[in-house]
Amino acid sequence: DFEDADLDLLAYGAFVDLGGIDGLLHVSDISWSRVNKPEDVLSVGQQIQVRILKIDPATKKISLGLKQLQPEPWEAAQGKYQVGQRITGPVTRLADFGAFVEIEPGVEGLIHISEMSWGKKIHHPSDVLKQGDTVDTVILGIKPEDRRISLGLKQTLTDPWSDVTSKFPVGSQIEGPVTKIMPFGAFIQIAEGIEGLVHVSEISADKRINHPQDVLRAGQVVKAQVLGIAPEKRQIKLSMKQLVPTS
Repeated sequence: DFEDADLDLLAYGAFVDLGGIDGLLHVSDISWSRVNKPEDVLSVGQQIQVRILKIDPATKKISLGLKQLQPEPWEAAQGKYQVGQRITGPVTRLADFGAFVEIEPGVEGLIHISEMSWGKKIHHPSDVLKQGDTVDTVILGIKPEDRRISLGLKQTLTDPWSDVTSKFPVGSQIEGPVTKIMPFGAFIQIAEGIEGLVHVSEISADKRINHPQDVLRAGQVVKAQVLGIAPEKRQIKLSMKQLVPTS
Protein backbone atom coordinates (compact mmCIF):
# COMPACT_ATOMS: atom_id res chain seq x y z
CA ASP A 1 0.00 0.00 0.00
CA PHE A 2 1.10 3.57 -0.72
CA GLU A 3 -0.06 6.50 1.37
CA ASP A 4 -0.22 10.21 0.43
CA ALA A 5 0.18 9.60 -3.31
CA ASP A 6 -0.64 12.48 -5.68
CA LEU A 7 -2.93 11.83 -8.64
CA ASP A 8 -3.82 13.19 -12.08
CA LEU A 9 -7.20 12.44 -13.70
CA LEU A 10 -8.02 10.92 -17.08
CA ALA A 11 -11.29 9.74 -18.64
CA TYR A 12 -10.55 6.06 -17.89
CA GLY A 13 -8.82 6.46 -14.55
CA ALA A 14 -6.17 8.38 -12.66
CA PHE A 15 -2.37 8.42 -12.75
CA VAL A 16 -0.96 8.31 -9.26
CA ASP A 17 2.52 9.60 -8.40
CA LEU A 18 4.10 6.97 -6.16
CA GLY A 19 7.23 9.07 -5.64
CA GLY A 20 8.79 9.42 -9.06
CA ILE A 21 6.91 6.44 -10.52
CA ASP A 22 3.39 6.66 -11.93
CA GLY A 23 0.78 3.97 -11.45
CA LEU A 24 -2.64 3.73 -13.07
CA LEU A 25 -5.76 3.61 -10.95
CA HIS A 26 -8.41 2.43 -13.40
CA VAL A 27 -11.93 3.82 -12.99
CA SER A 28 -13.23 0.32 -12.22
CA ASP A 29 -10.84 0.04 -9.26
CA ILE A 30 -11.73 3.36 -7.63
CA SER A 31 -14.83 2.24 -5.75
CA TRP A 32 -17.00 -0.83 -5.24
CA SER A 33 -19.87 1.42 -6.34
CA ARG A 34 -20.24 2.26 -10.03
CA VAL A 35 -18.10 5.28 -10.99
CA ASN A 36 -18.78 6.90 -14.36
CA LYS A 37 -15.94 9.44 -14.27
CA PRO A 38 -12.93 9.61 -11.94
CA GLU A 39 -13.59 13.31 -11.26
CA ASP A 40 -16.91 12.36 -9.67
CA VAL A 41 -15.04 11.05 -6.63
CA LEU A 42 -11.42 12.26 -6.98
CA SER A 43 -9.69 15.57 -7.61
CA VAL A 44 -6.29 16.50 -9.09
CA GLY A 45 -3.61 16.78 -6.41
CA GLN A 46 -5.62 14.83 -3.87
CA GLN A 47 -3.58 12.67 -1.51
CA ILE A 48 -4.84 9.07 -1.47
CA GLN A 49 -3.81 5.66 -0.23
CA VAL A 50 -3.69 2.95 -2.88
CA ARG A 51 -2.75 -0.70 -3.21
CA ILE A 52 -0.49 -2.14 -5.92
CA LEU A 53 -2.48 -4.77 -7.81
CA LYS A 54 -0.09 -5.68 -10.60
CA ILE A 55 3.37 -4.80 -11.92
CA ASP A 56 4.25 -5.55 -15.54
CA PRO A 57 8.08 -5.45 -15.88
CA ALA A 58 7.89 -5.65 -19.68
CA THR A 59 5.76 -2.53 -20.11
CA LYS A 60 6.78 -0.95 -16.80
CA LYS A 61 3.12 -0.43 -15.96
CA ILE A 62 1.80 -0.49 -12.42
CA SER A 63 -1.89 -1.15 -11.80
CA LEU A 64 -3.35 0.32 -8.62
CA GLY A 65 -6.52 -0.17 -6.61
CA LEU A 66 -8.36 2.07 -4.20
CA LYS A 67 -11.47 0.00 -3.55
CA GLN A 68 -9.33 -2.97 -2.52
CA LEU A 69 -8.57 -1.16 0.72
CA GLN A 70 -12.24 -1.56 1.69
CA PRO A 71 -14.15 -4.81 2.41
CA GLU A 72 -15.74 -6.44 -0.65
CA PRO A 73 -19.45 -5.50 -0.34
CA TRP A 74 -20.82 -8.84 -1.58
CA GLU A 75 -18.97 -10.69 1.17
CA ALA A 76 -20.65 -8.52 3.77
CA ALA A 77 -23.99 -8.82 1.96
CA GLN A 78 -24.20 -12.61 2.42
CA GLY A 79 -26.76 -13.34 5.11
CA LYS A 80 -27.77 -9.68 5.21
CA TYR A 81 -30.65 -9.94 2.74
CA GLN A 82 -33.54 -12.40 2.46
CA VAL A 83 -36.17 -13.26 -0.14
CA GLY A 84 -39.29 -11.16 0.49
CA GLN A 85 -37.38 -8.27 2.04
CA ARG A 86 -38.35 -4.75 0.93
CA ILE A 87 -35.47 -2.73 -0.52
CA THR A 88 -35.40 0.93 -1.55
CA GLY A 89 -32.63 2.28 -3.76
CA PRO A 90 -31.75 4.37 -6.81
CA VAL A 91 -31.87 3.09 -10.39
CA THR A 92 -28.24 3.09 -11.54
CA ARG A 93 -28.72 2.05 -15.16
CA LEU A 94 -31.23 0.67 -17.64
CA ALA A 95 -30.84 -2.23 -20.07
CA ASP A 96 -33.21 -3.72 -22.62
CA PHE A 97 -34.01 -6.56 -20.21
CA GLY A 98 -34.43 -4.58 -16.99
CA ALA A 99 -33.18 -1.98 -14.53
CA PHE A 100 -30.32 -2.16 -12.03
CA VAL A 101 -30.92 -0.81 -8.53
CA GLU A 102 -28.23 0.01 -5.97
CA ILE A 103 -29.05 -1.86 -2.78
CA GLU A 104 -25.93 -0.59 -1.05
CA PRO A 105 -22.60 0.73 -2.36
CA GLY A 106 -21.13 -2.03 -4.51
CA VAL A 107 -24.23 -4.24 -4.45
CA GLU A 108 -26.82 -4.00 -7.21
CA GLY A 109 -30.02 -5.91 -7.87
CA LEU A 110 -31.88 -6.38 -11.15
CA ILE A 111 -35.55 -5.70 -11.77
CA HIS A 112 -36.30 -7.81 -14.83
CA ILE A 113 -38.71 -6.18 -17.27
CA SER A 114 -41.22 -8.97 -16.57
CA GLU A 115 -41.32 -7.94 -12.88
CA MET A 116 -42.23 -4.28 -13.48
CA SER A 117 -45.99 -4.47 -14.02
CA TRP A 118 -48.82 -6.89 -13.33
CA GLY A 119 -50.56 -6.27 -16.62
CA LYS A 120 -49.28 -3.26 -18.55
CA LYS A 121 -47.26 -4.23 -21.62
CA ILE A 122 -43.78 -2.78 -21.14
CA HIS A 123 -41.60 -2.60 -24.23
CA HIS A 124 -38.56 -1.11 -22.49
CA PRO A 125 -37.74 -0.40 -18.81
CA SER A 126 -37.61 3.32 -19.70
CA ASP A 127 -41.41 3.14 -20.12
CA VAL A 128 -41.60 2.86 -16.32
CA LEU A 129 -38.27 3.98 -14.84
CA LYS A 130 -35.42 6.34 -15.50
CA GLN A 131 -31.86 6.48 -14.18
CA GLY A 132 -31.75 8.18 -10.79
CA ASP A 133 -35.29 7.19 -9.76
CA THR A 134 -35.60 5.92 -6.19
CA VAL A 135 -37.74 2.79 -6.22
CA ASP A 136 -39.28 0.49 -3.65
CA THR A 137 -38.71 -3.18 -4.53
CA VAL A 138 -38.99 -6.70 -3.12
CA ILE A 139 -36.18 -9.27 -3.19
CA LEU A 140 -37.29 -12.26 -5.29
CA GLY A 141 -34.06 -14.26 -5.33
CA ILE A 142 -30.47 -14.16 -4.10
CA LYS A 143 -27.38 -15.83 -5.56
CA PRO A 144 -24.39 -14.41 -3.66
CA GLU A 145 -22.00 -16.80 -5.40
CA ASP A 146 -23.02 -15.24 -8.73
CA ARG A 147 -23.32 -11.73 -7.24
CA ARG A 148 -26.97 -11.60 -8.28
CA ILE A 149 -30.06 -10.31 -6.53
CA SER A 150 -33.39 -10.43 -8.36
CA LEU A 151 -35.84 -7.67 -7.51
CA GLY A 152 -39.53 -7.15 -8.18
CA LEU A 153 -41.24 -3.81 -8.67
CA LYS A 154 -44.80 -5.02 -9.29
CA GLN A 155 -44.73 -6.98 -6.01
CA THR A 156 -44.91 -3.66 -4.13
CA LEU A 157 -48.20 -2.94 -5.89
CA THR A 158 -51.59 -4.59 -5.46
CA ASP A 159 -52.12 -7.49 -7.83
CA PRO A 160 -55.22 -6.53 -9.86
CA TRP A 161 -56.20 -10.22 -10.02
CA SER A 162 -56.45 -10.51 -6.22
CA ASP A 163 -60.09 -9.33 -6.10
CA VAL A 164 -61.18 -10.07 -9.66
CA THR A 165 -63.86 -12.58 -8.54
CA SER A 166 -65.70 -10.00 -6.46
CA LYS A 167 -65.26 -7.21 -8.99
CA PHE A 168 -66.38 -9.22 -12.02
CA PRO A 169 -68.59 -12.08 -10.82
CA VAL A 170 -69.90 -14.69 -13.24
CA GLY A 171 -72.94 -13.30 -15.07
CA SER A 172 -71.88 -9.66 -14.76
CA GLN A 173 -71.54 -7.40 -17.78
CA ILE A 174 -68.27 -5.70 -18.70
CA GLU A 175 -67.23 -3.18 -21.30
CA GLY A 176 -63.76 -2.56 -22.68
CA PRO A 177 -61.53 -2.26 -25.75
CA VAL A 178 -60.31 -5.17 -27.86
CA THR A 179 -56.58 -5.45 -27.13
CA LYS A 180 -55.59 -8.40 -29.31
CA ILE A 181 -57.22 -10.57 -31.95
CA MET A 182 -56.21 -14.21 -32.40
CA PRO A 183 -57.59 -16.94 -34.67
CA PHE A 184 -59.37 -18.52 -31.67
CA GLY A 185 -60.85 -15.34 -30.19
CA ALA A 186 -60.36 -11.77 -29.02
CA PHE A 187 -58.91 -10.38 -25.77
CA ILE A 188 -60.85 -7.59 -24.07
CA GLN A 189 -59.35 -5.26 -21.46
CA ILE A 190 -61.69 -5.29 -18.48
CA ALA A 191 -59.51 -3.15 -16.19
CA GLU A 192 -55.89 -2.09 -15.86
CA GLY A 193 -53.87 -5.32 -15.92
CA ILE A 194 -56.88 -7.57 -16.50
CA GLU A 195 -57.97 -9.06 -19.81
CA GLY A 196 -60.68 -11.55 -20.67
CA LEU A 197 -61.08 -13.81 -23.70
CA VAL A 198 -64.10 -13.97 -25.97
CA HIS A 199 -63.79 -17.27 -27.83
CA VAL A 200 -64.67 -17.12 -31.51
CA SER A 201 -67.70 -19.29 -30.79
CA GLU A 202 -68.97 -16.70 -28.25
CA ILE A 203 -68.87 -13.65 -30.51
CA SER A 204 -72.11 -13.96 -32.46
CA ALA A 205 -75.32 -15.91 -32.02
CA ASP A 206 -76.55 -15.07 -35.52
CA LYS A 207 -73.82 -16.40 -37.76
CA ARG A 208 -70.79 -18.63 -37.79
CA ILE A 209 -67.56 -16.62 -37.60
CA ASN A 210 -64.43 -18.12 -39.09
CA HIS A 211 -62.06 -15.48 -37.70
CA PRO A 212 -62.68 -12.80 -35.04
CA GLN A 213 -61.16 -10.14 -37.30
CA ASP A 214 -64.17 -10.56 -39.59
CA VAL A 215 -66.30 -8.65 -37.06
CA LEU A 216 -63.87 -7.10 -34.54
CA ARG A 217 -60.89 -4.78 -34.68
CA ALA A 218 -58.21 -3.78 -32.16
CA GLY A 219 -59.28 -0.79 -30.09
CA GLN A 220 -62.99 -1.38 -30.64
CA VAL A 221 -65.00 -1.02 -27.41
CA VAL A 222 -67.37 -3.93 -26.87
CA LYS A 223 -69.69 -5.30 -24.22
CA ALA A 224 -69.53 -8.86 -22.95
CA GLN A 225 -70.74 -11.12 -20.17
CA VAL A 226 -68.49 -12.97 -17.73
CA LEU A 227 -68.87 -16.74 -18.22
CA GLY A 228 -66.12 -18.01 -15.95
CA ILE A 229 -63.14 -16.93 -13.87
CA ALA A 230 -59.93 -18.78 -13.02
CA PRO A 231 -57.87 -16.27 -10.96
CA GLU A 232 -55.08 -18.80 -10.33
CA LYS A 233 -54.59 -19.06 -14.11
CA ARG A 234 -55.34 -15.36 -14.66
CA GLN A 235 -58.09 -16.26 -17.08
CA ILE A 236 -61.56 -14.83 -17.61
CA LYS A 237 -63.96 -16.28 -20.18
CA LEU A 238 -66.29 -13.81 -21.83
CA SER A 239 -69.22 -13.96 -24.20
CA MET A 240 -70.63 -11.30 -26.48
CA LYS A 241 -73.46 -13.40 -27.89
CA GLN A 242 -74.96 -14.00 -24.42
CA LEU A 243 -75.97 -10.32 -24.31
CA VAL A 244 -77.99 -10.59 -27.51
CA PRO A 245 -81.69 -11.18 -26.65
CA THR A 246 -83.10 -14.39 -28.05
CA SER A 247 -86.46 -14.18 -29.80
